[in-house]
Amino acid sequence: MRVAFVGAGQIGTPMSERLLAAGHTVTVYARRPEVREHFAQAGAAVTDSLADAARGAEVVHLALYSDAQLEEVTLGPDGLVAHLSDDTLLVSHTTGSPATVRRIADAGNGHVVDAPFSGGADDVLNGRLTVMLGGATDDVERARATVAAYAEPILPIAGLGSALAVKLVNNALFAANIQLVAQAEQIANDLGVDTPTLAHVVQQSSGASYVMGLIAGMGSTKSLVDAAGHYMRKDIDVVREVADGLGIDLGVLGKVVDDGPARFEAR
Repeated sequence: MRVAFVGAGQIGTPMSERLLAAGHTVTVYARRPEVREHFAQAGAAVTDSLADAARGAEVVHLALYSDAQLEEVTLGPDGLVAHLSDDTLLVSHTTGSPATVRRIADAGNGHVVDAPFSGGADDVLNGRLTVMLGGATDDVERARATVAAYAEPILPIAGLGSALAVKLVNNALFAANIQLVAQAEQIANDLGVDTPTLAHVVQQSSGASYVMGLIAGMGSTKSLVDAAGHYMRKDIDVVREVADGLGIDLGVLGKVVDDGPARFEAR
């Protein structure tokens, strides 16, 4: 398919490379010359114009850091929405508010799929990124054709915005799990048990968790928070904003996220 990619950063770069390897015709939008040079050498078309990126594309993938960036690229002056054909599909990997993707759909041709993911660059490169899809049934099926270049499993959820809802709850739970593991680590250390020993034993016991597995590899919750804390801060803030807007109480989940020993700081 003819694919345009906007947001060739830490995750978007391997996504674009996988799309090329899968045989898709890819145009990469990038403002930095070194990014354009990299993809030109890789066989992609490159541009610093959103209008050029959208022109002729069947699918536009977006992997942007925040809702603000997503809105600027799609709805801003000379944004993508103004240049889409009637059938062009927007696939947004940005973690943000469900209301944002619905606003983009309303402003454009309506063909938008929210496609938040769980995993990192290595998962993309190995084709095992977990991607959730929300949108109209036909649009979700169209999105599969390109998302499959780097994702397995691909998990359809429901209507537009539903995948983001699941992703936000997942991230809140992930943050709470980090806080619980951080507290367990403190208690174990106070009792004279070092973190590697704790993680090794717990991962083979009933208290095992994905987060404790990360700690086993990284050495401490501090290492995990140092690496991912700014992403967690952004996503927690989005969860709070969406929940507050809908009058939803995060209850114990929110309390654990806010009151645990780990500190998620924005960059």
